[in-house]
Amino acid sequence: MTRRTAWGTYAHISDVLRRRLINGAYAPGTRLPSEAALCAEFSVARNTVRRALSSLKAEGLITVHPGVGRFALDTDSPPRTRTEHIAAHLRHQIETGRLQPGDALPSETHLARRHGVSRTTARAALITLETAGLVTCVHGKGRYVGQDVPR
Repeated sequence: MTRRTAWGTYAHISDVLRRRLINGAYAPGTRLPSEAALCAEFSVARNTVRRALSSLKAEGLITVHPGVGRFALDTDSPPRTRTEHIAAHLRHQIETGRLQPGDALPSETHLARRHGVSRTTARAALITLETAGLVTCVHGKGRYVGQDVPR
């Protein structure tokens, strides 16, 4: 019998919650279960649940309202931060086909100038798209639209 380790457990929880978000089990704008409820459901420590939720936030699938809870992202609501705005703009271009699989994305410097933000903010937007699986980073070359982009 193989012993299940904590390594990768947060990724499994992220996958389960991601499927629930995509399949509509958590409708846009609805509150996700509390950390305590998720800890009980998956029989894990709170830090494991927090790491899983953090990865979903980085992907842009959930939003956090401090003191209130975590919510399934309402795609009809406008982006709240500059990072979210840039990521949403690029995501829209990818999903509508304006940027095709294999196309190079604008550089961090170009995005920073275009949107009037720091390179760090532009980088965070690109990392959000990488985490969501829409973009691939080739070190030293740039970022490209992924080959298996969901439409």
